[in-house]
Amino acid sequence: MVEIVGQRDPALLSSLTTQQHPTQQEREAVEDLLADALSENFGPGHAPTERGTLIEHTIDAFLERWPIEAE
Repeated sequence: MVEIVGQRDPALLSSLTTQQHPTQQEREAVEDLLADALSENFGPGHAPTERGTLIEHTIDAFLERWPIEAE
């Protein structure tokens, strides 16, 4: 996750590393960035590549730890 967020939004990564809990807006931004990265990592038959599988697990772990709250 650090690599993906750092490449795509360095300011977000900086903010995330200076606090214990991400804001709702940051949670949504991370989920969006990871979802975009996942969409770029599918192979034949729309199966995730090895990297795609790692990104899927990262999304799951992130959202389990910091769920996105319903608005």
